[in-house]
Amino acid sequence: MRDEMMTLGTGPDGDLIQLPTSALLRHMVALGSSGSGKTILCKVIVEEAVRKGVPAIVVDPQGDLASLGLMGDPEALIKMGVDPFIAHEYHQLVDVKIWTPGSSQGIPVNVSPPLRTGNIERLEDRMRAWANVGNSLAEMAGYGGAASECARVAFSTILEYADDNRLAIDDLNDFSDFLRDPPRALADRLEPIFDQKARTAAEKRFRVKMMGSNRLLFDLGKPIHIDSMFGYEDGGAYDNGKVRVSVVYLNTLNSFEEKSMFVANLCNSLYQWMLLEAKTRPHGLFYMDEVAPYMPPVRKPVSKDALMLLLRQARKYGICMLLATQSPGDLDYKGLSQVGTWALGRIATGQEIAKVAPALRADADVDVGEIMERLPGYPAGRFALINASHFDGPQEMDVRWLVSNHKVLSPEDVESITNECDRENFG
Repeated sequence: MRDEMMTLGTGPDGDLIQLPTSALLRHMVALGSSGSGKTILCKVIVEEAVRKGVPAIVVDPQGDLASLGLMGDPEALIKMGVDPFIAHEYHQLVDVKIWTPGSSQGIPVNVSPPLRTGNIERLEDRMRAWANVGNSLAEMAGYGGAASECARVAFSTILEYADDNRLAIDDLNDFSDFLRDPPRALADRLEPIFDQKARTAAEKRFRVKMMGSNRLLFDLGKPIHIDSMFGYEDGGAYDNGKVRVSVVYLNTLNSFEEKSMFVANLCNSLYQWMLLEAKTRPHGLFYMDEVAPYMPPVRKPVSKDALMLLLRQARKYGICMLLATQSPGDLDYKGLSQVGTWALGRIATGQEIAKVAPALRADADVDVGEIMERLPGYPAGRFALINASHFDGPQEMDVRWLVSNHKVLSPEDVESITNECDRENFG
């Protein structure tokens, strides 16, 4: 995993436009209106990361990322000017697994949050982990308003107590048992903010969540395991000279609330993992397409805090973030302030352009005025790449075409291409 150059496309003069893998440590966002080609660009970055030995977790809200494991048409690649060696190398290296929360159509994975912090050394890191999981649990149980804060604090306190006293909380049944019958010392700590009546009501909420068809979300498949998603498990992709791309296919979940909860749990699991597997070089890419509903500027879905924490912390531990959405106004500006590389495709309105210009000028001391004027006229696949550390100014490029097939996969498609052995080994 050397710091090698990723080939993303060509400039106006035909020269290759490249970016070092280390640039991804400061995170990257791709912005552009529908049809601008931002998903193509992000999938190219995943392909290039694989070629450089960096595995990826890819969150797929719409079904068009699961095709990263399908080979593109060789004749079409030649017509699009793609070097056949790139296609050959990618397909020789890549090991794609498709994970389906609450469903066995791909590799089943359950939506339970990570309830144990493992061996995280620093107290402040453990406290962040407890707080984030407590937040997920409160959202899962349906707490809102003033009751939400009490529930979040109470739930994180339970996790802290169990961790400090080496008491096992492996799943929601264990957690519910703590609510029903906590140790006396824990009950005394909880009483001022979450008394016995509140704990009994909370236990009932969790028990209901685990009954009926809801059980599929918590019982089907194993909990999130980041080593397996990155291919770092014993005998996994990394041991076998492969590079894993784990596509998390969200279309098997029925509501935005379920999807947001799963994204939060995935981010919290990744956060806890990276604290124990810290590296100074890139050793994992987290890519989420159409991220806007999950990290909006005003509302606060449960996924928002978890994504924001990764944006603030992940670079220190070798985890790179790649996010895509249509407009900078769709995302919380504090999250965008953590981004070091911007890829701007066609942005149609002056109002949207006005939102992106100040953020760029704050991050890079470059003149973006001329590029801003040209953005509305960009054809599909053309981007302005901005990174103050690697380019003197905005670098225009036409993104190269994909070597994987670019198509939307239905749940039935996912079922047909998932290996039964993978379901048995991972699910």
